[in-house]
Amino acid sequence: MSNHFLTEDSSGIPRYLWDIVETGYEEPANDANQTTAQITALKKTRVRDKSTLYFLYNVVDESCFENIANVASSKEAWDILEVAYRANDRVRQVRLQALRGEFEGLKMEDKK
Repeated sequence: MSNHFLTEDSSGIPRYLWDIVETGYEEPANDANQTTAQITALKKTRVRDKSTLYFLYNVVDESCFENIANVASSKEAWDILEVAYRANDRVRQVRLQALRGEFEGLKMEDKK
C-alpha cells in the first residue's frame, strides 16, 4: 500500500478520500462513448466517493445525518455540513458575546 493512502490531514480523513470531497467529480452523461480506461477510472472514483460519503455518515450526529441522508455525492454532503456548522459557529459567537456582556455587568455590580 502506498503512503498516499496512509497520509491523513488534521481531521484524520485519509488524503485520497479528502481529495474527492474538495474537488468532487463530474458524472458523465453517457458511459457508452468511453474507453475501458475511462470506465475503470470512473468506477474507482465512484467507489472513493461512496466510501467518503459512508465515512461522513458515520461521523456526524443524527440531526446532521438527516440533512445529508439523501445526497448523491460526498462533496454535496460536505457542502451541506459546512454551511450547517458555519451557522452553528455564528450562533455560538453571538451567545458568547452576550455572556461576556452579562459577565462584565456582574463584575461592575460587584465593585459597587
